[in-house]
Amino acid sequence: MKNLSFPHRFPFGAASLALQFACRKSLLLTTGALCIFMAPAAALSSESGPISMVAPFGRFIIDPATLAVSIHPVGAVETPLAAAAFSAGKVSNQSAHRWRIDSASHHLTVVADIDDGALRLSITSDRPATLNWPQTADPLAINAYAMPFGEGSYVPADDPAWLDWLLRRYQTSAINELLSMPFWTELRAGRSVTWMVETPFNTQFGITQQKGRPAPGLSHDFTRLAPGAAYTVRFAVGPDEPLAGARIYRNWLQASGNFLSMTDKIAAQPNVAKLGGASHIYLWGAGPLKAADVRQWRSFIRVFQQHKDDPVHLAGRLWRSFDVEAKENFETAFKSAAGAGGYVEQRLQTILIRAINQGLQQAVAQTPVKPLPGKHDPAADAVWAQSVRTAMVAAFGGVLAPPAQWGGGLSGDTVAALRQAGLTRAWLGADDWRDALWHPEAVAAAESAGYLVGVYDSYGSAHPSMLANTWATAQMGDELAAAGYRDKHGKLATGFANRGVYVNARAVESYAEKRMTAVAKSARLNSYFLDVDGAGPEFDDYTPGRETSQQQDAEARQRRLSYAGKELGLVTGSEGALSLYAPQIAFAHGLLTPPFAWMAPAMKDKASPYYRGGYWPPETPDMYFKSVPLQPEISRYARSPLFRLPLYEIALHDSVVTSHHWEYGSLKFSNEREATALLQLLYMAPPLYHLNDAVLARDLPLIAAYDKVFRPLHARLFTQSMTDFQVLSQDRKLQRSRFGDGTTITVNFDRVQRVAADGSQLPAQSAYITSPGQPPQLFEAGKLPWPH
Repeated sequence: MKNLSFPHRFPFGAASLALQFACRKSLLLTTGALCIFMAPAAALSSESGPISMVAPFGRFIIDPATLAVSIHPVGAVETPLAAAAFSAGKVSNQSAHRWRIDSASHHLTVVADIDDGALRLSITSDRPATLNWPQTADPLAINAYAMPFGEGSYVPADDPAWLDWLLRRYQTSAINELLSMPFWTELRAGRSVTWMVETPFNTQFGITQQKGRPAPGLSHDFTRLAPGAAYTVRFAVGPDEPLAGARIYRNWLQASGNFLSMTDKIAAQPNVAKLGGASHIYLWGAGPLKAADVRQWRSFIRVFQQHKDDPVHLAGRLWRSFDVEAKENFETAFKSAAGAGGYVEQRLQTILIRAINQGLQQAVAQTPVKPLPGKHDPAADAVWAQSVRTAMVAAFGGVLAPPAQWGGGLSGDTVAALRQAGLTRAWLGADDWRDALWHPEAVAAAESAGYLVGVYDSYGSAHPSMLANTWATAQMGDELAAAGYRDKHGKLATGFANRGVYVNARAVESYAEKRMTAVAKSARLNSYFLDVDGAGPEFDDYTPGRETSQQQDAEARQRRLSYAGKELGLVTGSEGALSLYAPQIAFAHGLLTPPFAWMAPAMKDKASPYYRGGYWPPETPDMYFKSVPLQPEISRYARSPLFRLPLYEIALHDSVVTSHHWEYGSLKFSNEREATALLQLLYMAPPLYHLNDAVLARDLPLIAAYDKVFRPLHARLFTQSMTDFQVLSQDRKLQRSRFGDGTTITVNFDRVQRVAADGSQLPAQSAYITSPGQPPQLFEAGKLPWPH
């Protein structure tokens, strides 16, 4: 709720100080009091004195000519917060809380007030300009920062190694690209100060070095695309604890109508409740068939060899579609099948099925049903899958498994295996939406089992049709491939991986709705994942006739996310989960572990033990399926629980379910598996896995064992707020979270037994869970059946 503003224009002198004290005292004792002390009118110039505004802790002091801000707590000395934005400008049209500043490069109107105890400065410009403000005034006064990098980070201000990481990782860029929520908190002696941006568009965040310390700051562009748009920044003084800013931000979201609880989302869309307790699992299929769908390989190969020169038989049509390498592999199989045992080795089976899956797309014709630009026709894909089944059964008969079981990712066999393992809740995501179209029985079985079934889609990059190195989601037709954002200099925004363009969200809106509808209805999905939309940044587009401001761009993305949820009835997720998009989504990937490989050259070095892997083989790409160690010097900043803070969970746990980015799943880092399992419990954030039939036997025992602990807790707590988080030891290896129903989760990240401050003993790498009315529970990560 917005409080009365208490702007003060204090003259100087002993009498004035007495009046100030009396005014502040009356404010503490009464409600609605307003004290304004105005300097003589002649003082309203570049020589004007500071504006003082009363807040619960004391006073905010603003230099109206430079926008320098300081605080003056009761009983303490004045302390600078934000440095001057520029040399003193000419101040005019000044009232108690509104004034104009004119300088050589700025022509600004400023409105100041106190809102819920925070100083709120709202600035407009009557022409395009860049305002480098606010910037930290005195980094030496700051002991540590709480920064919403992903879930959140605790950053010691005097740590040179952290400073080096920040300077390399967080070079000035859009605030909606670097921070999951538009604020950060300074931890000072005896108090915290949170800097928050209400209007994050056209605002850049960056960290520079001052006096050997990190110095965060903002800059804002006033553009002709958003004339009159205000740039609004808040400064809030709170207790000396790192969660203060997240609590302040949550309160602001609720007061401003920008918070939508998980309970409300479930009321509007009951399937959202299925996220409670669900493990998030990407399923990789790479085609209609898997190797195990051929039950008699010797017979299959002999039939194939017998008919490979028949232009009518499916084997002959497939043979003509194969390249030289595929034919050589089949020739090897022919020899193996003709041998005494007739055995075709497993590795070769996978290679042959890969060739068949690719060849079927040429050998079995597809009849258009409702084609879309980009050569997409989901309804036709579904019909084609049935044609493939008919053709395969006619050609190879009883040597194949029943078609309803086909597929290595989203398949009847996979769903049956998950059910048999005891999973009653899961989010299943197909890496390729065609996998869902090819295996309708698997989708139906999964939904019948209580699972959410979704696919990956994206409307970020658009590629021209002739681009060689492309991917399906970026194919939207050449008209949209020419609809990229252009900056004020006319330069196009190059798309992901320097291919194509980032396409204007308003230009692609109609197409996106048609394609999402076609995919979701043809595959009969109950969930959908939209890459990029929730991750930022937003763009300006100066293209004549298509001018779009960053705010309009964000609104188009919000509409796209809302369309999937409200119009199509799909439980919608996205990448990144910027708080700006939290009301439109139910879950997010990429917050618990955001992308960071570009900061770690060894992860891309094939000769390094830390190499994360590439995109091969297509059924189980190493990037997602291969477990590798993570460099400790990278983990310290990117993943270590010792420097983590659940800022996002404090603000939005009961609004959005968050998990890892798909490149950094729960089993990715071999030297961090136990810590990851504990962190997921501590934050009540679900695990994320990658599965294919080839790794089910290896990974499913671990997934099932962890599910037994995580699922019942998360099912109860995902609609609850995280009310508190504590670091219980100086080395930060003992941590505790608390939730709205009173549940506490205490974690020991250490590799040895520890004793918590309350005397409880925690085994190495364990979690101790207490809930009202239930017996306590001990979880030891080291005892899970980790895959080898």
